[in-house]
Amino acid sequence: MDGLVPQPPYRWVHPPAGQAGDNEPPQPHSTVLSLTTAGSAPAEFATDDLQVTLTLPANVVPARAGETKARVTLTPLDPATLAPAPSGRRFDGNAYRLEAVYDSSGAPVQLTGPITVVLRYAVHATTILRLDRADDKPAWVRLPTTVYTGSQEALAHSDRLGVFVVSNP
Repeated sequence: MDGLVPQPPYRWVHPPAGQAGDNEPPQPHSTVLSLTTAGSAPAEFATDDLQVTLTLPANVVPARAGETKARVTLTPLDPATLAPAPSGRRFDGNAYRLEAVYDSSGAPVQLTGPITVVLRYAVHATTILRLDRADDKPAWVRLPTTVYTGSQEALAHSDRLGVFVVSNP
């Protein structure tokens, strides 16, 4: 069969009105990334429902004395509970916390380069936002984004891990 296959229903942390009855909760993901003396091997992780994918290039997770692994987690969140959408924008999916910590110490990983974040969206997205803190207040920052309408996915690169969400005007 040629052509596009319809996407499965979007899985909401907090479904919009009228969609709660058919909603299945989104899936988190947790895994371990092995480290060498040079850092991490290239890796890609996704939730089982494929609503978020994280791609890590080689050595983006630096080696650290006494550490042989880093724990990577992808956690779905309700973006409305984190910070308001920027003026003129609305969220079109869940937020996802993407984090990595060194396995033995629990210390947060500081990346040595950019990562790729792919988020599936519900209806129509144009931008991936990352939650940053400015003057101790959470604020969404727009990332340059490529949108793939056929698969309802948005892709952005980020120099850090954190919380990401798709939005539209």
